[in-house]
Amino acid sequence: MPRRARYAPTGCIFHVVNRGVERRRLFFEPADYQAFVSLLAKAKERWPVRIFGVCIMPNHYHLLVQPVADGALSAYFHWVQGCYACDFRAQTGSKGYGHVFQQRFWSGIVVDQFHLLTSLRYVEANPREGQLVACAEAWEWSSLAMRTRGEQLLDPLPMVLPANWTEMVNTEREPEEGD
Repeated sequence: MPRRARYAPTGCIFHVVNRGVERRRLFFEPADYQAFVSLLAKAKERWPVRIFGVCIMPNHYHLLVQPVADGALSAYFHWVQGCYACDFRAQTGSKGYGHVFQQRFWSGIVVDQFHLLTSLRYVEANPREGQLVACAEAWEWSSLAMRTRGEQLLDPLPMVLPANWTEMVNTEREPEEGD
């Protein structure tokens, strides 16, 4: 029996996450991260989505994405993950060894601007909280760093970030703060 279609209404923003199967590492060196960023950008040429936030970690990724057409969210991630998985298996000499990603992808709808701001903060703080860097903007594979470089992958946010955004991202979250 085929899977039920994913509910992803056009115009809504989604927090999308996926990780390596069994939490295995997906990205080993800068070229791997860059290849994934390139796939994300190339897929935008094929399927109309807007990307507001991104963080690529060694064994998982987060994106804040808004599909602009019906079916765009699933098609976009199906293509990105499929291409990366094929390249990954070819580079590691592990063709035929099963899945690369844990699942299709997880997506949660972002309900309002406060939720978007909170989700973006969570996504961009991920490398600092994962102790990969001392300050979040030092992680090259996050929208916090990409935004300062004027990275073409990112679309303009549907709101203005607070003036002290980088400081907010680098401040420990309160336990009751959601993502």
